Amino acid sequence: MGGARQGHNLIPAIVGPTASGKGAFALAIAEKYPATLISVDSRKIYIGMDIGTAKPPPDIRRRFYLLMDILTPDRSYSAQDFANDAEKAIARVLEEGRVPILVGGTVLYFKALFEGLFPAPPVDRELRSQLLSRIRREGAPALHAELARVDPASAARIHPNDWVRIERALEVYHMTGRPMSELWAERRQPRFRPLYITLPVDRETLYSRIDERVERMMSQGLLEEVKGLIERYGSSSPGLRSIGYRELVRHIAGEIGLEEAVALIKRNTRTFARRQSYFMRSLGEMRGPEEGERFIRALAEGSISGF
Repeated sequence: MGGARQGHNLIPAIVGPTASGKGAFALAIAEKYPATLISVDSRKIYIGMDIGTAKPPPDIRRRFYLLMDILTPDRSYSAQDFANDAEKAIARVLEEGRVPILVGGTVLYFKALFEGLFPAPPVDRELRSQLLSRIRREGAPALHAELARVDPASAARIHPNDWVRIERALEVYHMTGRPMSELWAERRQPRFRPLYITLPVDRETLYSRIDERVERMMSQGLLEEVKGLIERYGSSSPGLRSIGYRELVRHIAGEIGLEEAVALIKRNTRTFARRQSYFMRSLGEMRGPEEGERFIRALAEGSISGF
């Protein structure tokens, strides 16, 4: 194979809801081609959170993955942190002559990397309260007309009844003195573009896989994993707020029984998977696994003229 060409900025990104099979597909690809997998998962970043996040075994992580096990569960990690780290990881893999393949389901991380994040000012609760009171009193269309006067570009994109976005756009304008559309235009331009790849899976199959996975996690020692993490980092650590951990934290604290905790994990994971699927539509065009592998093969051979 000719080695991955560095002159392009189109990066394969395997996306899908939890339990959709994307990890197994990505690993099969990485074993066939000179590729390195870059995890796009807001939970797999945490050291020690292995069973509840369905991480691959340690030897697989060491051989194929970047951006897994990079910080302890008591630390926070933002989407912008991910974008910065992912850009460095992609550049490093390309310099090695390998194909970087992103794989995961954290939509905000993909957006931060490939679209950039809006540099929004912090929330001013007093100003927000005033604007919301005006919306209730005057109606959303009246404030939409006000927005059209100070930020016509944003107003053109926002429906007159979309009071949430109207309020935020006016809030940004009053806090910064500048239209939100201008701030959007100035956000950092991403270095790379995605070619999104997804695996088709129907909802019934996905939910069945989720339930089976939760049962498997419990049999593998998820409860003991959570107890150990609480002892080391405390029950309020950012990592332990995620699904599969927070429910067992409640059980360990004596708030709910184990059976209820497991049922909650299944239910919350199914809800999360449904939301992931919904928000992934906003990422744009998706390619199937066959076309995705053809693209990765072309990258490995140094020729992507057909994409």
